Amino acid sequence: MSFIGCSNNDDDNTVQQTNPVNTQYFHVPNWIIGSYKISGTSTSYFIFKDDDFILVTPYTSYKTVLEQAKSAGQTAKVDETITDTDYNFVITAGASSGSYKFKKISATKIQWINGINNITLDKE
Repeated sequence: MSFIGCSNNDDDNTVQQTNPVNTQYFHVPNWIIGSYKISGTSTSYFIFKDDDFILVTPYTSYKTVLEQAKSAGQTAKVDETITDTDYNFVITAGASSGSYKFKKISATKIQWINGINNITLDKE
């Protein structure tokens, strides 16, 4: 037994796929991109990628945190101040926010200005 099916020509009907809009929250300056450890230690502390800020322990990708907040319909934004020697930003994800300030000391050292004591970080 065989079946023969007929249908209208639908070659003129195209389905357009709408890709989700990806928001770039971080615009990390080139001079700070890399992994950093606290001077005198061997453990990574922060990782800066061109579009992400990562706290190594406990591992937290703030890009992921922001994407999750956005997908839950919550506030997700980063307010940045960028110069040749400073990278400051405030992360807001939902009802939580946190601010970070970093100052370039040299090509291999930055200072984390945390309001309590400034910590020197070495590029790995």
